[in-house]
Amino acid sequence: MKTRFLSTLFTMLSFLIISCSSDQNDGGGAIGGGGDPIKLSNKKVTFSSEANSVTITSQSKWWKLNDLRINDERFGFNSEIAAQQSFILQYNEFKIERKDGTTIIININKNTTNQDRTLVVTLQEGNYLDYINIIQSK
Repeated sequence: MKTRFLSTLFTMLSFLIISCSSDQNDGGGAIGGGGDPIKLSNKKVTFSSEANSVTITSQSKWWKLNDLRINDERFGFNSEIAAQQSFILQYNEFKIERKDGTTIIININKNTTNQDRTLVVTLQEGNYLDYINIIQSK
């Protein structure tokens, strides 16, 4: 009886471990796994120190803006506005515009600092987080 119980317990644990593991590495940031629901057209952009702009598209309309940072300095915003299908957020260093739910236009001003700048735009859809990294030279 004891051997049968241990054998059944071992079998159930084995099935649990096998069913929870995955050989896929989709690079997604979903808590609990899953694919990339946002599907950005570009996730990394490099600019010179001059003012520049980039347009990035997503396949999904259901994401919202989660976080904005330049070199770890966080920029605040109204989360209700950032979840809308169209919005404009204007700051001294950059501007982010969302159009029709799937188009993101990022304008970054001339870098007058004496260091490279990294703008990180974090998007969220459900539990999935995706990042746009813009590196601007000094």
